[in-house]
Amino acid sequence: MDLLLTSILLFTSTNIDDLLVLTLFYGNKKFGNLEIISGQLLGMSCLIALSLLGALVGVLIAPAYIGLLGLVPLFLGLRALWAIFHPSTEGEEHPEASLPQGANILSVAGVTIANGGDNIGIYLPTFTALSWWAIGLMIGVFLLMTLLWCMLAQYFTRHPNVAKVVEKYGHLLTPPVLMVLGLCILYEHGSLGFWF
Repeated sequence: MDLLLTSILLFTSTNIDDLLVLTLFYGNKKFGNLEIISGQLLGMSCLIALSLLGALVGVLIAPAYIGLLGLVPLFLGLRALWAIFHPSTEGEEHPEASLPQGANILSVAGVTIANGGDNIGIYLPTFTALSWWAIGLMIGVFLLMTLLWCMLAQYFTRHPNVAKVVEKYGHLLTPPVLMVLGLCILYEHGSLGFWF
């Protein structure tokens, strides 16, 4: 029971900010429900795998290199901002419709991974101290909580007050949220030192 509670608390503490990002994804009609869920599960699975690999190898990746993942949401935010000020000249409602199949899944996964430096930082030492069956149980809880997070974010976009704001301003909120998220990740991990 303690392990179950610990798993829930670990997931919640490292993924609370994902609720806002997921809510914005659900509010964006360019992303399908299955794409968001698949991308979130893929991203979370990559974070878990990196934490396991780090625990097995016993080598910590320098935080500055993990922070470079902040470039992913920064790029996606800049791309979304560009689309607002430079709508398609062909009259398409969704300029990203020409993206390759699976690009939305990779976008969601990329943001999840980029925002997951704290996940790796907490999961890695936790996995190091646990037995294999405890790690398996914890991973199962993390994946179930990921699905719960997706359901919560989807619920928020259906809540009348939230839905109005997301529908009206979601496309305007997404670029700055992603760009600020990317810059915060770069700053918090000391990755800006590569350039400044």
